[in-house]
This record gives sequence, structure tokens and C-alpha cells, in this order.
Amino acid sequence: MPSPHRPRIRWTRADSLLLQGTLFLVLLLLALSFGATVLWILPVISVGAMEWMNQITVHHTSEVARAVPDLTLLSEDVSVRGTDTLVLVFENPDTLERLLLALPALVQQALGLFVVYLVLRVLQGLGSGDPFVPANVRRVYAVAFAVLVGSLVLPLVEAVANTALWADRVPADEVALLAFDLGLGSGPVIGVLVGLLLASLAEVFRRGARMREDVEGLV
Repeated sequence: MPSPHRPRIRWTRADSLLLQGTLFLVLLLLALSFGATVLWILPVISVGAMEWMNQITVHHTSEVARAVPDLTLLSEDVSVRGTDTLVLVFENPDTLERLLLALPALVQQALGLFVVYLVLRVLQGLGSGDPFVPANVRRVYAVAFAVLVGSLVLPLVEAVANTALWADRVPADEVALLAFDLGLGSGPVIGVLVGLLLASLAEVFRRGARMREDVEGLV
């Protein structure tokens, strides 16, 4: 009995152009976002125009987090526990404070621009029909390195910037210096896993490029 034909996925030039166009649009949006952040820091853009930029979330220490707020409950089947976070809103930040407030977003946007640009260059290189070229190997390794390092550096940048912002405004014994989540769904863990996966993909590209060079050497 003949085996049924399996559907084949064909990657056409139209698919490549569509994906490149999408990545170019993402690159453009990231560039506009990066530019808007820089203008907000200078400050050319007012605080009210980007309200999400002028606030930070800080974590209480464990002693403060366990404190029960003074709240009257209207039902006996609920209880109240102290929250472990608070939000600080800067109504009129100066240029240095704007820089510290925007620094995590600025670093994230810069990394995003770098990664999307390199992925776009890899896709453009696929048009030649041979993805296993040294340039693509370097690009995929660079993407893996950026994702891996960025997932570890971004929380540190945010912690340092936030500490500088709340240092003279909140009692030091009531705020945790560093708070993070290392669960499987947390950003750093996902970033490290994606970075390692991309590094494995870069190794595949490297071995493919070496095999192609070996074959060309035999001809």
C-alpha cells in the first residue's frame, strides 16, 4: 500500500520578503521608540507625554511586607496581607533622574535594535541560497550572545538605576536592595534558555559552513 504523500513546506521568495518587511517594520518601531526615549531624557518630551517612564517599582524588605495595613474589612471570609512592592512616581524629574528612569528601557531598546538588525541581515543572506556562510555564523553567534548577556544585564541595570533613584527618598531599611524571580517563567531564565538555544543554532551554522568549505576543497 503506497504511503501517503507528506505535505512539504516550501520557503518562497514572497515568504522571505514578507518576513523581511515585518522585521524592517519592527526595526523602525524600535528606532522610533529609542528616539522618543532619548528625547524624553534630554528633556524635549514632557513628563506627562510618557507617564510610564517617570515611575519605578521597589520591593519592601520582608519585615515591612509582612505588616498588615490598617484596613476595615466588610467581610469575614477575606484577610489582608502587606504588599511587598510600592510605586514611586517622580512628578518633576531632572535630567539625571530622567536618565536613570529611562536607562533600563534604553538598554532594552538598544539590544532589541541590535538583535533585530542581525536577524534581518541573516534573512537577507538567505536570498543567495546558501545560509552557511561565515558572515551568518558570526551574526547568529552575536544574536545568541546579545540575548544571553542582555537577560542577565537588564535586571542588574534596573536594580542599580532604581537604587540610585530611591536612595534619598525611602528609608534604606524598608526597601530591598535587589529583588528578582528565578522561576521558570521569569525573564532572566527564559532569556538564558533562548540564548543557549540560539548558541546551539549558531554552532549548526558553523559546522554547516565548515562542511561546505570541505566539499568545495575536494572539487
